[in-house]
Amino acid sequence: MTPFWRRGVVLGAAVLMTTVFVALSCTGGGEPRVRPGGASSYPLQTFADQGREHLPSGQTNNNYNSNPPTSGSHAPRPADWGVHNVPVPKEAIVHNMEHGGAAIWYNCAGGPSPLDAAGCQQLAASLAQIARQSLDQGRLVVMTPYAGMSQRIALTAWQTLDAFDDFDSVRVVDFIARYERLFNPEGF
Repeated sequence: MTPFWRRGVVLGAAVLMTTVFVALSCTGGGEPRVRPGGASSYPLQTFADQGREHLPSGQTNNNYNSNPPTSGSHAPRPADWGVHNVPVPKEAIVHNMEHGGAAIWYNCAGGPSPLDAAGCQQLAASLAQIARQSLDQGRLVVMTPYAGMSQRIALTAWQTLDAFDDFDSVRVVDFIARYERLFNPEGF
């Protein structure tokens, strides 16, 4: 092997290693996720990014461009990951999404007709089971009741919303798999 050829091989390997390092560094950190292939088969909505400013503690934001919100000014602290049985302020959930999380929102009074107590309990339990399984898999998920929407169920991640009325476990699992940590600028 000639010295010139060896230098080319060494230079090529260095360029390849640098490219891989830069690509991994730009993913936003956190454990990389394998995304299911192809486009979602559900009618998702995408909204313009409204920024990532932190509001003063206790301040609310009523100027989101989606409901529930998918980006924008938010609480200085995120909610704890997991299942919440009492409403969490939407501003805290937006902070969770800034950290790469997927959010599950539900409204038993929403949809074509309100659910009775047993129906609401069943919906919450079914969504909570998916949320807990996702958390057990190391996924960043937060779930909260949210009376501020007309649909019964909404799934959000940064700039992305899927809202619907009838529980569909495959749809919820698919959304979390596709969008959890897809936007993760702080490397969670």
